[in-house]
Amino acid sequence: MTVSMESTKIKPMQFFSLLVLFQLGTALVVNLGIQSGRDAWIAILAGMLIGLVLFTVYSILYKLFPNMLPTSYSKVLLGKYVGTVISIAYVVFFMNKASRDLLDGGLLIISSTLKETPLPIVNLMMVLTVAYVLHKGIEVMARTATIFLAITLMLGFLIGIVILFSDIIEMSRLLPVLGDGVMPVFDSIIKQNYQFPFAEVICFKMVMPSLGDQKKGIRAGYMAVLLSGLILSGTAMVTISALGVDIAERSSFPLLTMVGKAAISDFIQRTDILVVMVLIIGDFFKISMFYYAAVIGMSDLFKVPYRKLLYPTAIIILLFSILIARNYSEHVMKGGRALYFIDPIFFIVIPLILIIAATVYRFRSRSRTGA
Repeated sequence: MTVSMESTKIKPMQFFSLLVLFQLGTALVVNLGIQSGRDAWIAILAGMLIGLVLFTVYSILYKLFPNMLPTSYSKVLLGKYVGTVISIAYVVFFMNKASRDLLDGGLLIISSTLKETPLPIVNLMMVLTVAYVLHKGIEVMARTATIFLAITLMLGFLIGIVILFSDIIEMSRLLPVLGDGVMPVFDSIIKQNYQFPFAEVICFKMVMPSLGDQKKGIRAGYMAVLLSGLILSGTAMVTISALGVDIAERSSFPLLTMVGKAAISDFIQRTDILVVMVLIIGDFFKISMFYYAAVIGMSDLFKVPYRKLLYPTAIIILLFSILIARNYSEHVMKGGRALYFIDPIFFIVIPLILIIAATVYRFRSRSRTGA
């Protein structure tokens, strides 16, 4: 099926902005790579490198079928029935990811600002906001991302200035580098850091057919993964040097804890609201892209207009976010198990199967053409 829903193509800079905001998303404020202790920043950089390799795999599939959604070329490569089953599995997978990120955002907002507001109300407002923007089309979301990326970087700069002048950073807390050996870092990479958030860009396979310039768009994707990895690694480094490993491990949102400690005399205080703003922006775009991937996939599979599926899908995502866990600890525990046991099937195994199937498909096509 040729993508026809979007009449306006996404520009490389817009694609770049979407990818950066998506990857920063909730990864900025959680304990990313903390299993490797003070070497979390190394684990994140290594995860980024694996993410670049996986983005190459996703890009190859896009180049082979530039005008088709994965839900369409999966059926071409694997057959109607197997391809349909895999496509439906991806749709459910994307909805589950959107729900988990919706829960992440809701829990942080409640813990930091709206302490008396019920979680379902916060989640409802967030998912309806996302649905409204997506109803306008992916090109509107992409243009919005360019503006909000600039705002996010500006907020990040302000947060950095406050931390720098608060005199809470002790770089000695990062030493010795690899003091516990490479195994904790390796374990962190395998269990978390390559999947979250780098391999999650697999949902952008549903966006790539809307790119206006294939080569520049893919190049922008590589740059986005690289920039996101550097920002996340730098954030982990600063957080550990400010809080220490013990406090960072115990904190649910270590960046929020660190910025809450930062103050410049009595003049600038309570700058943790800036972190909440960054999280809301990032989480909004992360929910949006998983949400969009699920809806456009269902639209392609069942030949139902995209906009008719938006609000029913929003209800499903909202219900998932409420029922997925009873508390934050259970949410993190289930997420960790999924990252290790289930997600690699969607991030690595199926894409590699599709690459092999695509190679066979092209070989057969050329043989027939030659015959």
